[in-house]
Amino acid sequence: MSTISSADKQYLDNALRLPNDGWIIRFTEGSFDKLFKEQGININDTKYTTFGISKQNRFDRFLEIENNQTVALVIASLASQFRTKELAGVISIKFSEGLEKIVRNLLIQPHKKSSSITSTDISVTIHPDLYRHIISYFDREDYFSAVQESYKFVREKLKSIVGKESASAIFGENALRTDYHHALFGSKAEKGTPKYNSYKGYAYLHLAIQFLRNEQAHSLAKEIDRNLACHFITLASLAYMLITDKNI
Repeated sequence: MSTISSADKQYLDNALRLPNDGWIIRFTEGSFDKLFKEQGININDTKYTTFGISKQNRFDRFLEIENNQTVALVIASLASQFRTKELAGVISIKFSEGLEKIVRNLLIQPHKKSSSITSTDISVTIHPDLYRHIISYFDREDYFSAVQESYKFVREKLKSIVGKESASAIFGENALRTDYHHALFGSKAEKGTPKYNSYKGYAYLHLAIQFLRNEQAHSLAKEIDRNLACHFITLASLAYMLITDKNI
């Protein structure tokens, strides 16, 4: 995590939102991507889309999670672009000097540790397949539908692999059925082994999703808190990952 200060973030935001030259607003997706690609960064990676997929959201997430050196490289590139425009007389305010100062501040400070015992906030990257399916619901704050669609997405994946979407039909009501383990998890484990117990646990995740979806499918749509929705979607993402990315 970078140590960029709130004041430096505000300065950066002011510079990037010049009325006639604000790149956050006026950059195309192509030129926005290029800014990061020049530093070997894929700004479309799902780790940058936790806050949303807009350029502003991805940039804010980038500032939050990357280390000082990586953030400094991108801001230095921005400073160079500003200096070019300043020398050409396109803009009169010397923002490049302030941006270069931010770069120096970042390079002389230690990085933040990625976790803190004083915070309960953590970042979890959900499976990109699932993310692409539910992000439109999430962006418009329709969290109920986002959760419902995440459950349906997992069930459709089950159906595509074994021809059935009901977890109870695949694993049995008590997660004791094992004949689909190899197709879903990549191997079949002997009863009583640690791997068998893991697969049984995976089966219970899918059973939980089935019952949660059944409850919501037979209820009227309702408001769901964003944080609670994230927990449900993370559960669906884990279940999906366990049957998609074998040998975890």
